[in-house]
Amino acid sequence: MPKEIIVLFIFFAVFVFINFATYIFLHIKMKEKIFRDLAIYWFLVFVVYIIEGVVYEGEFALSLIFIVNLFPVYNLANFLLHSYGLKLNLKKYTIAFFAVVTLTCVSHYFGMPFRMMALPVAILSAFPMIEGIYITFVIKKNEAGFIQKFMAGIVFTSGVFCCVNYAINRMVPGTEILGYGSAFLNYIAASIILPVFAIQELTKEKTEKLEKMVRERTSELLASKIQKEKLLRVVVHDISNSLQVLILQASRLSHSEDPKTIEASRRMMKNLDSISEITRHVKEIEYVKSAGIKLVPVTIDDCFKEIEDLFAERFENKNVKLSFQNKVSKDVVINVDKVTFIHSVASNIISNALKFSYPGSEVVVMAYEDKNKVHFDVQDYGVGMSEKFLSKLFEFESSFTTPGTAGERGTGFGMPLVKNYTEIFGGDVKAFSSQNKDASGTRILVSLPAVVQRDQATSLN
Repeated sequence: MPKEIIVLFIFFAVFVFINFATYIFLHIKMKEKIFRDLAIYWFLVFVVYIIEGVVYEGEFALSLIFIVNLFPVYNLANFLLHSYGLKLNLKKYTIAFFAVVTLTCVSHYFGMPFRMMALPVAILSAFPMIEGIYITFVIKKNEAGFIQKFMAGIVFTSGVFCCVNYAINRMVPGTEILGYGSAFLNYIAASIILPVFAIQELTKEKTEKLEKMVRERTSELLASKIQKEKLLRVVVHDISNSLQVLILQASRLSHSEDPKTIEASRRMMKNLDSISEITRHVKEIEYVKSAGIKLVPVTIDDCFKEIEDLFAERFENKNVKLSFQNKVSKDVVINVDKVTFIHSVASNIISNALKFSYPGSEVVVMAYEDKNKVHFDVQDYGVGMSEKFLSKLFEFESSFTTPGTAGERGTGFGMPLVKNYTEIFGGDVKAFSSQNKDASGTRILVSLPAVVQRDQATSLN
């Protein structure tokens, strides 16, 4: 064996062993499967070079021994295919392996030249790389990234050249240095690209695991949310039924002749009403989240009339004046669910206005048109709100309640419900408030799309 070949062979053996040792170290430290697989790949390369170094003469031996290259090449090609979610057919290559070995032996038996014996072995050894090139540039051309294309286009293409060159030129005197040199350069290219490829695959694997964890956690949270909502509905339903019985019993106690019993009944009724109000709001919150609402045209006059009938006695009892001003055209309506708008939107806003109004003051409810919208403007001249409370007025998560001017209590859910329903109706709500001594009070502005009835009628016709 020429001295140059021996030096090149030793240098390459050291190079391969260093790669093997590096990946063994990384696997021990990081416990990642890809580093173990890369260590196996370089170990197979090292074994192949030792075996091929021992067999240096004899056409049959040289043609047959090249088959050992199939093992590291198969391993390397599987790295690439794994990045596409694919793998080589082991059964196919096992059958081909024994078929080619048999063919080489038969060729030797009939005295075939070296090239005829070595070519099937070389083609089989190169075939995993040929398969990798085809998949990268044909089947997965849109999915393949730069790293995959570099591996297939540079490492695999030069590897195929090395295999074919071995079958054609191995027995030509003076070509050994070309064969060993090209193989050496090919493995250097592999040693450069494989760490980058490993990092890419690790990143991809970690991302997929993270995405899977997120999906599983999201699924768990969704299931938990559904379970809690079902439990909430059951609890609220059962509490509501029990409350109705308690309210009926407390009402009967109010007819007692004992003053203490009457007073106790009055306090009980007040607390039961508060609890009943809370359960009603919780039901409404669940309804907003889960139920569909059918919108129908409603006139402003109809809304004002029902609101006035609903609140007349309560305003009178607190000595607060309730004024209505309708500046909306007769042919303009709003598309809402009438019951919900009156009892959950207007009712909550006006109840709050009454709650925080001083006896002898006024609450003004005004409706007017502007920029294709109908605006409901509710203004009170009560205690007003601080900037801190005003910023959280419409948030369920930050719901709060404070006693009214006559000690009235609430749930804190009313104004968040107003916002939710208003958005369902296609509108928006804003709040303005002041606690200035000379001009205190709160203003709630609900804006809804204006619908002209005659235009609707024309469109329907």
